[in-house]
Amino acid sequence: MKAIFLTRVGLPEDALNIRDTQEPEPAPKEVLVKVMAFGINFADILARTGMYLDAPKLPFVPGYEVAGVVEKVGAQCRKFQPGMRVAGLTNFGGYAEKAVVHEAVCQLIPDGMSFEEASAVPVNGVTAFLALKGLTSVRRGESVLVHAAAGGVGLMAVQMALDAGCRVFGTVGTREKAKVLESIGVEAIVHTECDCLNEIMRRTNGKGIDLVLDSLGGRSISEGLRMLSAGGRFVSIGIASHTPKTKRSLLSAGMGLLKVPILHPYLLLSDSKSFIGINIKRISEQRPELLSFSLEEVFNMVRDGKVKPYIDSIFQFHDCPMAHRRLQGRQSIGK
Repeated sequence: MKAIFLTRVGLPEDALNIRDTQEPEPAPKEVLVKVMAFGINFADILARTGMYLDAPKLPFVPGYEVAGVVEKVGAQCRKFQPGMRVAGLTNFGGYAEKAVVHEAVCQLIPDGMSFEEASAVPVNGVTAFLALKGLTSVRRGESVLVHAAAGGVGLMAVQMALDAGCRVFGTVGTREKAKVLESIGVEAIVHTECDCLNEIMRRTNGKGIDLVLDSLGGRSISEGLRMLSAGGRFVSIGIASHTPKTKRSLLSAGMGLLKVPILHPYLLLSDSKSFIGINIKRISEQRPELLSFSLEEVFNMVRDGKVKPYIDSIFQFHDCPMAHRRLQGRQSIGK
C-alpha cells in the first residue's frame, strides 16, 4: 500500500513523501480500515516543524483520524464487521491507504454523512468536547471565548457552547471568518482590528469570561488569564502562534516559547482561576475510557444535529503538502 511519510523536519514539499509500505495488521481489538479520507490537524504541522514532542522517530506516517470502510477485524473485535462505514482516531499512521483503529475509538458513520465529513469529526470533536464537557462543564448562561474560532476545533467548540446555552465569543483574523461565526450566533472579534482583552471586558461590562479555549499560546495565555472571572477556566489545546512558517522562522518560534508566561499556582488559587491543558495522545495512553466516551458523545451530537463539521477544502492524496500549506497559513474556515 501507499502512505505519506514524514521524512524530515521542514517545509511540506520537502518533508512529506509518498512511499510504498507494508499493510498494517490489526491487533485483537483493532479494525483495519480502507481509508477513504483522513483529516489534517495542527498537531501534524507541529510534527513536521519539529515542535511535537510525542512524535515518533523519523521517518513515520503522520495522521490521527481516518474515515473509511472496515476491511478486516481483530480476533477479539465484536463491535464491527467488514464492510461497515467507520471513522476513528489513530495513533499516527492515518496518512495512508489503510490504517488500524482500536474499536474503542471507532464509530459508525451516521447515515447521509460523507467520508470527508466523517474524517473531520474525531480530533476536532473530541478536543472541543474535552475542553467544554469532558474535563470541564460549561453551564447555561456562562460566557465562553474561543480563539481561532473559525478553525476545525473552533467551529466544533462554538457549536457545543451554543448548544449548552452559553454566550459565545470567538476570535478570528478576517472579516470573512467573522461573518461565518455571526451567522450561527457567535459574537465575533476580529483580533486584527482591536485589542481582544479590552474588547472582551467592554462587551462583558467588566465581568470577564467563564471559560477561555486557547489554541494559540504565547500572549493569549496571559491575556486569557487576565480576562477570566472568578471560577474561570483557561483551557489550552495548542501553540499555533509559535509554529514556524519557514525554515528561517524555526529559531524565532523556539525563542517565542521561552516568552510564555510562568503560571504561579498560588496566584491561580488566590484569583480562583484554573488552567487545564489537553493532549489527546496523553489521555489515550492513561485514560482511554475517557477518549472512547468523548468520541461516542461527539458522534451522538452529530447524529442529533447539535454539531456538524465544516469542510473548507478537500485535497487529493498526492496534494497533502498543499493541504499543510493551507492549514498552516490560517487560510481555512473549518477543516
